[in-house]
Amino acid sequence: MTSAPAVPPPAPACGGDVASLGKVLFTRLSTHGRLRQLHLLVVLEDCGSIARAAPQLHMSQSAATQALAEFERVVGMRLFERHARGLRPTPAGRALTAAARAAMAALTEAAESLAAIHYGAASALRLGAMPAAAYALLPGLLDHFYAQHPNVHLELHEDTGARLLPMLTAGGLDAVFCRAPQDLPAGFVFEPLLEDEVVVVAATSHVLAGQAQVPLAALSGMRWILPVMNIQLRTIFDTQVLGQLHDVQWFPVSTVSLPVLEGLLQQPGAVSLLPRSILVGLQTSRRVCRLDVVGLTASLAPLGVAYVQTGPVQLLQSLLEPARRQRRVLLGSSAATPGGRVP
Repeated sequence: MTSAPAVPPPAPACGGDVASLGKVLFTRLSTHGRLRQLHLLVVLEDCGSIARAAPQLHMSQSAATQALAEFERVVGMRLFERHARGLRPTPAGRALTAAARAAMAALTEAAESLAAIHYGAASALRLGAMPAAAYALLPGLLDHFYAQHPNVHLELHEDTGARLLPMLTAGGLDAVFCRAPQDLPAGFVFEPLLEDEVVVVAATSHVLAGQAQVPLAALSGMRWILPVMNIQLRTIFDTQVLGQLHDVQWFPVSTVSLPVLEGLLQQPGAVSLLPRSILVGLQTSRRVCRLDVVGLTASLAPLGVAYVQTGPVQLLQSLLEPARRQRRVLLGSSAATPGGRVP
């Protein structure tokens, strides 16, 4: 196994020193680290031994051992340790390998884009989308976009806005389709494209399905599937539903998975709160419907797109045009509608 690191980092004396040490280690990694060493960390964690990892990287065992030792000297910490059946990552190794795995995944996607361009794609467009935007915005936009740009390679990452926005600000994405964020760094803007609201959903076989003007009190005794914590929908559930219904029951699960949610809604008396934009994805199976509940008034932050303030790239401009055109029509209609409410 590798020898003890030759350049141990200074031990931080307080929380403020952790940030300083992080900058030092980042400089070491960016200056002395190599992609092959990052790849080695990932394969070594997966394989559990130098003997099994080296052939996958077309390296000899001695070269792989040396590469790992050099990387440990760069960071000044032991990254892997021996155990009875081979090697396992230390806490430092796990942290660095997780970052290495993400970096290698991004490189794999970039390589696929390059390959697509090599074989005829005009260019590549890198997009991120939260689930609601992926259901409510992107299908229609892409249909129009590919009619005009059939040779553009598209990379689409679906995740939460909290995870996608840092990828945008770091330059890894051209745009992120999400809800209006509370804060964006200087140089980035958010453009709203679609208004949204909270709706109550249930199975089409639910006792209240098809009834008009259902008061919120009629949901007393129903069993709720909870939205996940730390999102706007959960706050609305806590303040409005729990504020008006005092005998609320719920399933011991929080989920954003539509297949899981659809299955749970088939249970007797099951209901849930959803963004109206996501309901489109559930209604395709015809097993889920919206309940016409009155007394629940909660709008959500609009869905839209975040991009660099200097303006989206031309391909993104073309992708966004149908949504911009539809929003102009809706805003024009709402100006003539009592209350000015956008559907």
